[in-house]
Amino acid sequence: MKGRDALREMLTTGRPPEGSVPDQPPKRVPSGAVKAMNLGLQRLSKEAEDAKVLRAQIERGERVLDLDPGLVDSSFVADRIAGASDPDFEALKAGISEHGQQVPILVRPHPAALGRYQAAYGHRRLRAAKELNRPVRAVVRPLSDAELVVAQGKENNERRDLSFIERALFAAHLEERGFDRGTIQAALGVDKPEVSRLISVATTISSDLILAIGPAPKVGRPRWLTVADRLSDSVAAQKVKAVLSSDSFRASDSDGRFQLIFAALQPQRSGASVETYKMREGRILARLERSGKTLRLSTNVPAFCEFLESRLPDLLKEFEAGGSGTSRS
Repeated sequence: MKGRDALREMLTTGRPPEGSVPDQPPKRVPSGAVKAMNLGLQRLSKEAEDAKVLRAQIERGERVLDLDPGLVDSSFVADRIAGASDPDFEALKAGISEHGQQVPILVRPHPAALGRYQAAYGHRRLRAAKELNRPVRAVVRPLSDAELVVAQGKENNERRDLSFIERALFAAHLEERGFDRGTIQAALGVDKPEVSRLISVATTISSDLILAIGPAPKVGRPRWLTVADRLSDSVAAQKVKAVLSSDSFRASDSDGRFQLIFAALQPQRSGASVETYKMREGRILARLERSGKTLRLSTNVPAFCEFLESRLPDLLKEFEAGGSGTSRS
């Protein structure tokens, strides 16, 4: 049968003509090849999406680059207390070492050094890249000074990285550099009264004392405001000086150092007496305050707290056995 006739019969009957070669079943593609093809398509789709995002960033004047971290300087306004311990940094560094840097940092071309960059945020990721001796992935965006500090502050607000006193210092540093209150509000994400409180705390408490205490991550606004208020007392400077020179202050973490300063600035009741108990090496173990019929024991040593709690039941039994008696709740 000629080809034209065969084609006519197929169109008419829907069946191949007699004597023609029967259709062969389609060859199955091995499953491994299918998986590889699917993965290839997914990769192409991801690359296309990345290219689309990158194209949009370029249109906005942004670039995403892998930079030599040695070419990236910190922001011109510090938002962390230098030298403060950061217990989460090692975990961040280990994550970047194992899985790579998932989130880019934000930088701008350095306004005063050709070929260098200045970070708006991502300083810990930048530090990790330096220590790991690997490039840092960064979004490069042209930013004014005001845009940089607003981006820097918003990133910290979203991640809730900074303690109250670090935010206060950041606000004070911005004001020192001449930024208006509107820009400071935008950078910190707070209203005008809160900006005033932040700056008031950071300017009332000396920077030396703040740096000596550190970020105190567990201490919020109320107690910092209390310290700022009580430092106006003429005797406060001597109390603070005594605490700063103590072994217990040097041995404590940042929150513990704040607590020692806070306790020293507590107003002493009329007729009250305070006795300090020290360990053999000179570290302050506890303070005992007597005022009238009231006895108050305070300590900043966790092990001593646990020791006292474990001994209280036996002390109560010994007290009752001695015939002194006590009221029971």
